[in-house]
Amino acid sequence: MDQRKHPVILTIDDEENIRESFRLFLEDYDYNVLEASNGQEGLEIFAREQPDLVLCDLRMPEMDGLEVLEKIKQQAPDTPIIVISGTGVIGDAVEAIHQGAWNYLLKPIQDMSVLIHAINQALERSRLIVENRAYQEHLEEEVTRRTEALQKAIKDLNRSHLKLKESEEKYRSIFENLQDVYLEMRLDGEITEISPSISSFTQYRRESLLHTNVQNLFPSLQDREHLFARLKAENKISDYELYLLDQDETLIPCSLNASFQSGETFQDDRICATLRNITERKQAAARIEYLAYYDALTELPNRRLLLDRLEQNISRARRYGLYGAMLFLDLDRFKNINDSLGHPVGDALLKEVAQRLLHDLRAEDTVSRLGGDEFVMLLSDLGTNENEAAAAAQLKAEKIKNHLAKAYDIDGHELHVTPSIGVAMFPSSQGEQESGNDILRYADTAMYRAKDDGRDTIRFFLPSMQAAADTRLAIEKELRYALERRQINLFFQPQVNSRGDIIGAETLARWEHPDKGFISPATFIPIAEATGLILPIGEWILRTACEQLKNWNDQGLDITHLAVNVSPRQFRQPNFIAQVQGILDETGADPTRLGLELTEGMVIDNIVDTIEKMQALKKLGLELSIDDFGTGYSSLAYLKKMPLDILKIDQSFVRDIETDVNDAAIVDTIISMAKHLDLKVIAEGVETRFELDFLENKGCRLYQGYLFSRPIPKDQFTELLRRGTTLSQD
Repeated sequence: MDQRKHPVILTIDDEENIRESFRLFLEDYDYNVLEASNGQEGLEIFAREQPDLVLCDLRMPEMDGLEVLEKIKQQAPDTPIIVISGTGVIGDAVEAIHQGAWNYLLKPIQDMSVLIHAINQALERSRLIVENRAYQEHLEEEVTRRTEALQKAIKDLNRSHLKLKESEEKYRSIFENLQDVYLEMRLDGEITEISPSISSFTQYRRESLLHTNVQNLFPSLQDREHLFARLKAENKISDYELYLLDQDETLIPCSLNASFQSGETFQDDRICATLRNITERKQAAARIEYLAYYDALTELPNRRLLLDRLEQNISRARRYGLYGAMLFLDLDRFKNINDSLGHPVGDALLKEVAQRLLHDLRAEDTVSRLGGDEFVMLLSDLGTNENEAAAAAQLKAEKIKNHLAKAYDIDGHELHVTPSIGVAMFPSSQGEQESGNDILRYADTAMYRAKDDGRDTIRFFLPSMQAAADTRLAIEKELRYALERRQINLFFQPQVNSRGDIIGAETLARWEHPDKGFISPATFIPIAEATGLILPIGEWILRTACEQLKNWNDQGLDITHLAVNVSPRQFRQPNFIAQVQGILDETGADPTRLGLELTEGMVIDNIVDTIEKMQALKKLGLELSIDDFGTGYSSLAYLKKMPLDILKIDQSFVRDIETDVNDAAIVDTIISMAKHLDLKVIAEGVETRFELDFLENKGCRLYQGYLFSRPIPKDQFTELLRRGTTLSQD
């Protein structure tokens, strides 16, 4: 159809208020709007006015939208139709698309920019299709006309020797000025004639191809055999697609129109053909296909491609016990920017937001634009633990929120936008069989909850996950100020012999929140590890412990071993050894009385780096121990290489030695192994006399646990040091 200056849009809907709202909105964009209150009236108006685009409801009395779709497609198959319906059933959308709808929108439409974007995209696609078809029809007519003229010239040449010179000149003129390529070949593939226009889109010259075999031009044996077979069967073939191999090995898509020409003898039989370069046609088709799956503005995947990937991820998650997340983002107050600065600025901002969302994106994840200022991010394979997956989704959402909040420079305007983010995990912890649309809807609901809670925030769809995420975020924020507000203190748990004489202590961090009371290390230490806050906290603990060790020694209080736990992230710092040396120098603490406790998993993680750092720490005079020994995967070969002083038996084994023969055997084995390696051994978590007697009988001489003392503040431990012994119970 011809493109009008003011496109005509036909709205078919049985709700007058819907039609009126569309007409008022679209007329502001210079569209002419026709209205029909039912399907039959819509078909009559369509046949009479031939509109450029149709907006059609799906559910109408007497004749529903699907029947209207079918009849319009029969009359004008290229007319773009957008279904706008209040039904959210995915089957309706699928059926509408199958019947020929170009898009599917849910009403009521909250953001009319989504509608105008869909209309503009459909009209642009329609224009491309119409122009492409017109171009192809023009080429077909031109090729047919010129081919007929050429064949007529050849026949005239054979009919009359008297007109030979005139006919030859006419033939040569047409032959040399063809835009497409004329090609003649024998049935054995020998090229007997080819027009000079072959040089217009290839590196070949006519002379180099004459009397060569056509397989040099068309290397695909399958394409050639299929072409010859059809010609023998039908004598004529149109628009046969195949690839031409250029001299530089480039493959050029071409279309071939060919016919079989019988000669006086078999040797005179020929195939006459015209060849056309269809690269532009292929590119136009590829562009149309691209727009079906990608957003034209940002070039991100659109809703259709997103839902396809989401369904695949849901199936994979259920199959392998994995968890994923859908993040739904809406830019706060974006409409104000659009209204005040105009759509070009708004579009440029949306493209910049898209680029920021793609930053640090994993290959398995997807960022999509749904329309307007709504974006989604699909996070795949976040692990098999639901809580850890939710924490990873929360962390990613926080990074996105912070990244998007940075200032934008758009056409000289410094702009600031913040996102409201809704998060939906999948699959559901209740085991529900959600579809991709369900997950998207959950995330959308969570996003609106974030809007309701003040914008520029993150909300999870499931209340349990939301509560956990809120708690984690609150702890993380408060943990950042805990050190400077002196909420974190050091407690000390005595390490004793069987008589209760104090020979050392383990330093333990305790967080006393002014409102929430004591917060367990099991709660805040993993958060500190994940966020990197463990680095300043760990350095503070080490420095404070050294200061206290120096203070006790200056008072003449004898403590031969003060142990400080070192986190994996802290230990892996390149400057960790220099940091320890600096703290020892600053505090004046005796390094021979300081011990560092490493976890079993930490030392095995990078054995070469671990041993190098342990040797450097030993040169400083420190004692080294492996904490929670037996819970990890240390091998005897590694232990023999490490410059260790102490093994600590994990309290989980000590706790059950009275009731579990396996744990008792493990404890016995660890003590024996320590003896063979000439290491001291400390048993953690000793709470009963039975446990103490068992350990002592097996050869363990050092203990730590509630039987002797709980972890206690500095002043109470100082008093115990003065006495030199502990009580059997607090």
